[in-house]
Amino acid sequence: MVSRSRWQRPLTRWQLVLGAEGLLLILLGLLGLVNAGRPAGGATVLVVFHLNTAHSVLLLVAGALALVAAPWRRGVALFAAVQMVGGVMLFVYGTAESTAGEGRTPFLLHPAENFLHAGLAVLGFIILCGVESTPRPVRPRRMVPRH
Repeated sequence: MVSRSRWQRPLTRWQLVLGAEGLLLILLGLLGLVNAGRPAGGATVLVVFHLNTAHSVLLLVAGALALVAAPWRRGVALFAAVQMVGGVMLFVYGTAESTAGEGRTPFLLHPAENFLHAGLAVLGFIILCGVESTPRPVRPRRMVPRH
C-alpha cells in the first residue's frame, strides 16, 4: 500500500486554500487600516478597493476566522458555508446600497467590494464542494469483548 504524505491528501489542499485566503484577507484588512487615515474622505482607495475602517475590520475578522478554521475538516466546511452565504448576502446588500445612494451605512461599499464579496462567496462554494467531496478518513472499529 502506498502511503500519501500529509501534503498530498486532497483535504489538506483545501485547508491550504482556506489558509491562503485567510492570509490575503488579513493583509487586505491591515492595508486598509494603515491607509484609512491618509485621505480626508474616509474611504481609502487601495488598488481598486475603497476600504474604510469598518470594512477593513470585517476583512481582518474574516481572515482570522479562516486561519482558525483551517486545521480542521469541520471548521473548513463550516467556514466555507458561512462565507458562501455571507458573501451572497453582502453582495446583495452592497448592490442594493449602491443603488440607494452612498453614505447610508458604515461600510460604504462600491462595485469593486461587491465583486470581492461575490468572489468570496464563489470561493466558499468551491472550498465547500471540495471538502465535502474528499473521502472521510476511515477509522478501524474497536472490538469490544463480550462479557
